[in-house]
Amino acid sequence: MLSSEQRRGEARDLASLWGRISRQHLTAGQGCACGFGGMMLQASDFELDIVEFVINDARKAGLSGVETFIDTVAKRGPDKYSLPALFDAIAKDSPLQPGGGEVDFALGRLRTTLTSIENAHNTARFECD
Repeated sequence: MLSSEQRRGEARDLASLWGRISRQHLTAGQGCACGFGGMMLQASDFELDIVEFVINDARKAGLSGVETFIDTVAKRGPDKYSLPALFDAIAKDSPLQPGGGEVDFALGRLRTTLTSIENAHNTARFECD
């Protein structure tokens, strides 16, 4: 289990990672990432999917505190979450955080997901020919 200091550091690192990849443009269809010849999306368009992935994995693992915590600190409407708000709450050691490693579980899932997105969509893929 991570210490509070390690948890805060991990949240700051993930916030920085999300800051980098959330602004990246992803191409859907043909063409380059500039959008010419295809549809362009930003990684931030997948914020809801990322959070729902973490919540669903936590449900499967029987960690109900993860969803409650995320809903309390990061939910911004029926279909909107804020990853920066989640990372900020963890980095500030919010008293609302569940115990028993549930935050560690969420941070681990978020690290895996965000790292995978970054690796799959590295900067070389966002340049026009």
